[in-house]
Amino acid sequence: MNLRALSLLLLVGTACGAGGDREVTLRFDPRLGSEPFACGRDFAGIGTSGATVTPLDFRVYVHDVALVRAGGERVPLAITDDETWQHDGLVLLDFEDGTGACMTGSPSKNLEVRGTAPDHDDYTGVEFVVGVPDEQNHLDGATAPAPLNAQGLWWSWAGGYKYVRLDVRPTTQPEFFYHLGATACDGSVAAGFTCQYDNLATIRLDGFDPDSDTIKVDGAAILAGVDVDKTPDGMTDTLPGCMAFPGDPECPAMMAPLGLRFESDEAGAAQSVFSVAE
Repeated sequence: MNLRALSLLLLVGTACGAGGDREVTLRFDPRLGSEPFACGRDFAGIGTSGATVTPLDFRVYVHDVALVRAGGERVPLAITDDETWQHDGLVLLDFEDGTGACMTGSPSKNLEVRGTAPDHDDYTGVEFVVGVPDEQNHLDGATAPAPLNAQGLWWSWAGGYKYVRLDVRPTTQPEFFYHLGATACDGSVAAGFTCQYDNLATIRLDGFDPDSDTIKVDGAAILAGVDVDKTPDGMTDTLPGCMAFPGDPECPAMMAPLGLRFESDEAGAAQSVFSVAE
């Protein structure tokens, strides 16, 4: 091989190797209003009555994560599999640590989504879906791989998983729930399941730098439109909070902050739970 050919080969090799993938870590900052979320403490000013609550649980599944370039191109983030929080593109964000009244989860926390993406320098946004994709949503929580084996996040074969679990204890009652998942599901283990409402929330945040910015997750936004102190009457309202069951009177106000409509596949108003932390 002559010198000219060797130089050309090296030039092509260098060009092909440029612009490869890089590691990306998306950091999440859980909150209850203006205060950092934490187990073992109380939070005031929650909901329409300005209630004081004690956290019991706060966990969120996300998938279909992508970075967004300045021109609008959506670039999928290749999620890095691990043995605890991330598998097959699905990530469990776990904001509780099992202390205080937070006894439903694990002592470990996960405030990050980790993966790889092409090494562009013009990422200005992030997008992800809150929930579990249909092909993973109807597995057996007792035998599924992590993070689908997390304690307290599996409803049933038909119902699938709780995409979001936010439980608090007001001063007036033992618990106030928010369990979001697919609803009006039908089928069997052999034939598979279909759900009328998948309740998957697509979140898009612009003005986001993945190298320096953090994503704020405000649990108080979910509770902002309801009175967490109000106890159910046992007739028109049979449980405190929303589990996405048909006719639940708290669900419209508790699903709207994620941009969802209760018992509808139509898009709702802009979401208010996730934002770029200032």
